[in-house]
Amino acid sequence: MAKYRVTIEGRTYEVTVEEIDGAEQPARPRTEEPQAVGAKAGTAVPAPLGGVILSVKVKPGDAVERGQVLLTLEALKLENEITAPVSGRLVEIVSEGQTVEAGQPLAVIS
Repeated sequence: MAKYRVTIEGRTYEVTVEEIDGAEQPARPRTEEPQAVGAKAGTAVPAPLGGVILSVKVKPGDAVERGQVLLTLEALKLENEITAPVSGRLVEIVSEGQTVEAGQPLAVIS
């Protein structure tokens, strides 16, 4: 089980998501091939859900603080702010407009 913070219409909620083994995920059409994020050493930030990256707030080389918003992911018609789980320097991050799958690394912080 994983715990996430979700902001909906300005209200923040903490949710716990349980992965169910053997559950099939519906196929999603891809608008572009995913970039290989997560190949470098550091703390990977996984996508809590599959969706599309609406905006990226930081760039590689930036110093980030734990809890800082890194990007906005649209999933299930909701905008989800993805925050840094640790403080450090941003090594890699996905691109705006990119389609991602649940569990795919969105960023790497060292």
